[in-house]
Order: sequence, then structure tokens, then C-alpha cells
Amino acid sequence: MGHQDYYKVLGVATDASQDAIKKAYRKLAKRYHPDKNRGDEAAETRFKEVQQAYDVLGEPEKRQKYDQLRRGGPGAFSGVDLEDLFGGGGRGPGFGGSIFDLFERAGMGRRAGAARRGEDLAYEVRVPFDTAAFGGSTAIRLPREESCATCSGSGAAPGTKPRPCPACGGSGSTADAQGGFAFSRPCPSCYGRGRVIEKPCTSCGGSGERHVSRQLTVKIPAGVVDGQKIRLKGEGEPGSGGAADGDLILTVKIAEHPQFTRKGFDTESRVSLDIVTASLGTELDVETIHGPVKLRVPAGVQPGTRLRLKDRGVTSHAGKKGDHFVRIEVTVPRQLTERQRKLLMEFHEAEDAG
Repeated sequence: MGHQDYYKVLGVATDASQDAIKKAYRKLAKRYHPDKNRGDEAAETRFKEVQQAYDVLGEPEKRQKYDQLRRGGPGAFSGVDLEDLFGGGGRGPGFGGSIFDLFERAGMGRRAGAARRGEDLAYEVRVPFDTAAFGGSTAIRLPREESCATCSGSGAAPGTKPRPCPACGGSGSTADAQGGFAFSRPCPSCYGRGRVIEKPCTSCGGSGERHVSRQLTVKIPAGVVDGQKIRLKGEGEPGSGGAADGDLILTVKIAEHPQFTRKGFDTESRVSLDIVTASLGTELDVETIHGPVKLRVPAGVQPGTRLRLKDRGVTSHAGKKGDHFVRIEVTVPRQLTERQRKLLMEFHEAEDAG
């Protein structure tokens, strides 16, 4: 069988970031994990393929070497032992520390019952313009893994308990001696978990976790700015062995407003004047986020001028007040009546004479 493109195995683009590769790996590893697919040989094979792909693409130096080889086309892999080239693919010679680290990152190389804080989750929350300015709350629907309520996260059916793996004594790893060196590798009997579940929980298939989608109501502080981070303690992935759950880190994305734009704590709107009004000046009622305000437009105002209304912008959580700016646009008539043309010509002549 020919070489399977590691990028296609993980379902990522060739220019994907390391973070995107890591996320794709975690998703697939959870999906095809043997504990969730007992007796499914196809899932086990897929799980090993995903591990092997991530062992290479998850390490920048290995990925660079792989990309160089890949640019040579499919024939470049002919006769090449990728396991030897990249330090092992999960079995046999060369299977050493790098793969073991992979199991650690995936949460499969820990001792049974070892405490480990849950992973943080990142999520973008879209906040209405007014809510971002004045504060309030917004609802989000969040997918996440939670500890299985049926087995309390143990993975074993109620009334039973996991037992230490007899092959590794519960350590989750075994040692191979090769050429005078000892290499640690995840235990093949328990997949590095250090424990064996004889009777898996029927609710979670023995994984100890379940995929849920729940709605959270998030409190948005007044004056929040675009791109600001909001951390919600304990709303991330569940911890193991009694350790704390991870956090949910929200990145605020402020929705557009049909009338106002915002930069920092300042807001802005636009007013269109005809050339006569712009020349003579006027007083207008303009809308701000705080309601209508009187604005005096000076005579001879130029297109693009920004007139300031002090303290009419967004108020920050520290009490700092932004301003509101009105950008002046001047419209020029597309068609003139004969009288209008005559008056403009007289105005033009008077300008030249002056």
C-alpha cells in the first residue's frame, strides 16, 4: 500500500498552523479511541494512522523534513521507511520518547487516576453593538466534553471499577531494551492508560466522557472592546483524577451597527449636507448611542471634517468616557435648474472678483 498523505489523514491543509493540526488530531483521537470503539478494527487502524500522522506533523522539525520529501511527489516515498526516518510510528525500532510524548499530550500516557487539569477552550462570541457599549448578557451554545454522570468519569459500569493493567502494572508504559538503550513506550495492552476496564460504562463506552452541547449565558461588561478576552473559570474541558476543569476563554467580536462605527471607546456617525448648508452653517439634531444631541455645524465646513461631541461615546469599565464624532459629507447636485446654474455662475464670478 502506498503512503497515506499525513495532511489528508488529519484533514488539514498543507499550510495549516501547528495549533490547527493539534486541534484536528485531538478531535480524531477522541473519535477513534479504542475505548470508544471496542472491537472495531477499522477504528483501531484509523486511530493508529492519526497517531502516526500527528507524530510527524505535530513536530515542526519533522514536519519540515516530511514536507521536503512530500514535494517530490508520491514516488518520493517509495522505499523510504517513514518510521525509521521520523523516529518511529508506534511500534518496533525507533519507537521512543517522541511518540510517548504524543500519548502524554493526548491524555493516554498518564497513570490511572493521575490528576490532570482540564484543557482550556477558546470560543469567539459575537456581541451586539449596544450590549458591548452598555453591558448586558448574551447566550452562546457551547460544545464540550463532560465527565460521564453515569460512571462519574471512571469509564467503568456502575458497581465496577477499573483495575490496574497487568501488563504494565498500572504505569501506562513499558520499557524495551535496544542496543544497550532502554526506550519507554505506551503499554499496548491498555493504550497507555494504566488501567483496564473489564465492563465499560454503556453511557460513554468506557471513555469516562460524553459530548454535550449546552447553552451558557455570558455576562458582558460595559465598554468591552473588540478582541477583548473574557475568561470563565471551570467552563472548559473536565479535569481528571479530581483536578480542576479547564477555563473557557471567549474572544469578543462586536457586531456592526447600521448607524454607528466604533474605535476603542469613541463612536462615529455620518451626516450629509448640501453645498449651501455646508457653506452657510447650521444646527442639527444628531443621534448618538446616548440619544439625540444638538450639533452646531460651522459655516464653510469642509467635506470629511469630524466634529466632536465630548463624552458621548462609550464609557469604559474604569469610568473613562469616549467621544462621539460626526463626519461631514457634502453632496453635490447631479442636475441643476437654469436658475440654479445662473446663481452658481454669479457666485463663481463674485469669488473671482473678490
